[in-house]
Amino acid sequence: METPSEETVKPQEATKGTHRDWLGSMIGLFVFLGGIALLVLVFKLAFDQFTTPPAVALEIQQPGKPIDLSKTTNAAVGVLLRFLLLLLMAGMGSLIANRGINLYSHSRSHRK
Repeated sequence: METPSEETVKPQEATKGTHRDWLGSMIGLFVFLGGIALLVLVFKLAFDQFTTPPAVALEIQQPGKPIDLSKTTNAAVGVLLRFLLLLLMAGMGSLIANRGINLYSHSRSHRK
């Protein structure tokens, strides 16, 4: 049995490469940019939270006055919850950006 030579290969098959699905590419790009926007928002919120002085964040009054322990504890728990929410938001933003990259890269299909 003979193997096909270069002369018998059809020109259409030689030029067929990858085909890009433009709608899938655009959706993937928008999802990726949405994930990046969420990450930028998380970084801005984290910057705001971490530049707040501890006395303000913990609602501590002036240095000479006694500390209201219940008020300070509630404020500390609030700071901890905001920190955990920032971690969750950063994780979700990165997952969304990663999903956008996957959608964009899988929008290319190989035709044969």
